[in-house]
Amino acid sequence: MFHNSQDMVKGLHSKMLMADVFAERDVQEETRKKKLSLQKQIDSQWEELEKQKMVEYDERLRAKLEKEYTKKQSNAKMVQDQLDDFKMTFIKRLQDDEAEGKKIRSAVEEELEREKLKELEKKKKAAKQREEFKKANEELLKLQAQIALKEKEEERRIDEYAKKREAMTYVRKTKEEERFKNKQAIRQKMIDRQIEELMKVRDLQEQQLNKQVAEAE
Repeated sequence: MFHNSQDMVKGLHSKMLMADVFAERDVQEETRKKKLSLQKQIDSQWEELEKQKMVEYDERLRAKLEKEYTKKQSNAKMVQDQLDDFKMTFIKRLQDDEAEGKKIRSAVEEELEREKLKELEKKKKAAKQREEFKKANEELLKLQAQIALKEKEEERRIDEYAKKREAMTYVRKTKEEERFKNKQAIRQKMIDRQIEELMKVRDLQEQQLNKQVAEAE
C-alpha cells in the first residue's frame, strides 16, 4: 500500500491506463475498418448478383432462372441470416468493447482528476506554508526589532544610570573632600587656638619669671 501510494507509482499506473485506452481505441478503429470492409464486400457481392440476374434474365429461361433465383434467394436469405447474426454478435462485442473502453477512460479521467486535485492541494499547502513562513519571518523581524529597541533602551538607561552614579560619586567625593577640608580647617583652628593659648601661657610665665628675676636681682 505504501508502494502504491507513492506519486511516481500512481503516475505510472495512470500512464499504463492511458496506454491501455489508446491500445483499445486502436483495436476499435481496426475493428471498425474491418466492419466497413466486410460491408463493402457484401454490397459488392449483392451488386454482382443483381447484375448477373439482370444479364441472365431472359424470357426463354424464365422458369430456370426463377428456380435458380428462388434457390439463390434461399441461399441469400440463409447467408443474410448468418450475416445478421454475425452483425448482431459483432455489434454486441463492439458495444461491450466500447462500454469497457468508456469505463477505462472514465477510470483514467477520474484518476487524472484526483491526481490534479492532489497536485493542486499540494500547491495550496506549499503556498500556505510559504505564507506562514513569511509571516513567521516578519514576526521574527518585528521581535528582533523590539528586542534591539529594548536593548538600546536598556543601554540608554544603563548609560544614564552610570552617568547619574558617576555624577553622584563626584558629588559625594566633592562633599567628602569639602567635609575633610572643613574638618582640617576646624582642626587647624583648634591647633592654632591651642598654640595661641600656649604662647600666651608661655609669655605670661616668662613675664612672671622675668619679674621674679628682677625682684631677686
